[in-house]
Amino acid sequence: MAACASGRGQAAAQVPAAVGAGAEPRAPGESSPAEQPSLLSVVRCALVLLGALPWCIALARSRAPLGELGAALDRVFAPLCHRMPERSLTLDGVVMPLCSRCAGIFAGFAAGAAIARPRLAITAWRPILIALAALMAVDVATQDLGLRPVWHASRLATGVAFGYAASAAFLAQIARRPL
Repeated sequence: MAACASGRGQAAAQVPAAVGAGAEPRAPGESSPAEQPSLLSVVRCALVLLGALPWCIALARSRAPLGELGAALDRVFAPLCHRMPERSLTLDGVVMPLCSRCAGIFAGFAAGAAIARPRLAITAWRPILIALAALMAVDVATQDLGLRPVWHASRLATGVAFGYAASAAFLAQIARRPL
């Protein structure tokens, strides 16, 4: 590097970037606070993985002989859902570990965490969540009262919409809280 007329260019080039301008020196391999993942990023990744899990389990069980491990992974969802076969989706011949509505909620969690738009205050999300929960309740009632047959499209759609809104609202709340 060529020095400028004052000779300061050469001296500035010799100062390590991590030490200049009031920055504290760091050990090799240590990341700065700006480089560390935020709580919001960690929660978003966790929600995406959690939301994809029932879908991935069903696909993995259809592709590979997972045996007892596959059955154990499938049983993880037993306390969360009724798992009635006639209300569950089948992926490549394997019944999902959740009914289609719950599978939609999980997919909505993943989509809401991945996209997280629009970014609204929790007070704006509340009426949206209430409306989506009411829509889901109407879907449940019309089906359980025998007014219409089990229709996976409506179960999945109401689940995805509610899961998306719940995930996006949860992330909005985390983003507004100071650490």
